[in-house]
Amino acid sequence: MSVIRPRNRLVNFRLSEDEFDRLRNSCAEYGARSISDFARSSVLDRLNRPPEQAYEGERVYSLNSKVTELEYRVGQLLNLVHATGTQVAPAGYAMAQEAAGQS
Repeated sequence: MSVIRPRNRLVNFRLSEDEFDRLRNSCAEYGARSISDFARSSVLDRLNRPPEQAYEGERVYSLNSKVTELEYRVGQLLNLVHATGTQVAPAGYAMAQEAAGQS
């Protein structure tokens, strides 16, 4: 197959060992033919998205991390509450009582 638009421009950047390992693992996970092919397609994919969507994946990842941390902290709090023998009303109990006019 002939190349209609030959690739004759070079982009070069450095990575830390950790970044390179993550890149290599991602290449394997996504089934890329090579690191170069994966990096090229990733960069071009990002260029094809409008700027407001460019960081959507990172925002989702960040929110996911925060929710995971919150779940962990709530679990810790529940363990402390159970360890002290304190009674805890079911979630929404106070709001349901308030809505029913029972305080």
